[in-house]
Amino acid sequence: MKTAMAILMLMATAGWGQEAPHAACSNATLNGDYGFSVNGRRPSGPNLPIETIVGTAMTHFNGDGTLTQTDNIHGSLSGFAQPDRSGTGTYNLKPDCTGTMTLSSPGSPTLTLAIVVVDNGDEVRTAVVDPLPVIVSSNGRRVGTHPVVVDHVGRPPDN
Repeated sequence: MKTAMAILMLMATAGWGQEAPHAACSNATLNGDYGFSVNGRRPSGPNLPIETIVGTAMTHFNGDGTLTQTDNIHGSLSGFAQPDRSGTGTYNLKPDCTGTMTLSSPGSPTLTLAIVVVDNGDEVRTAVVDPLPVIVSSNGRRVGTHPVVVDHVGRPPDN
C-alpha cells in the first residue's frame, strides 16, 4: 500500500517541473503598439565620442513584418536633439520567437537588432547588433493588453 501511494505521489508531481509549451511565433505575433524603454551607448555624431543614451519609443507592429516607430532619445553629449523622431522598419520572427528587426530614422544609420518575443507576444526584448559602435538594448511591452475593469456605471474602481 505504501509503495502504491509513493508511486501515485511521484506520478502526480512529475509534471510540475515541466514547462507548458508555448505557441510558435510568426510575424503576426507582433501586432499593435508596444512601448519601449531604451538605453545604451552610441557615437554622439560622425567621428565624435561615444555617449550614453536613454529614451522611450512607441513602435507599431503591423503583423506583416513591417513597423513604424516614434522615439525620444536623450544623449549624454548630444542632448535631446530630435523629439518625436519617426522611423520605419521591418522584422522577421522565427517559430522559436527569436528574430531580427531593422529600423531606419532620419539622421541615423539603419540599425539591425536581434529580438526575442516573450510572454505570449506581450513583450519584446531587443539588442542592436549593427552598426558595431552602437551598444543599445530595449524592452517593449504591448500597450493596452489588459481590459479596464469598471463598476456597474462604467467607472474604474477606487484603489
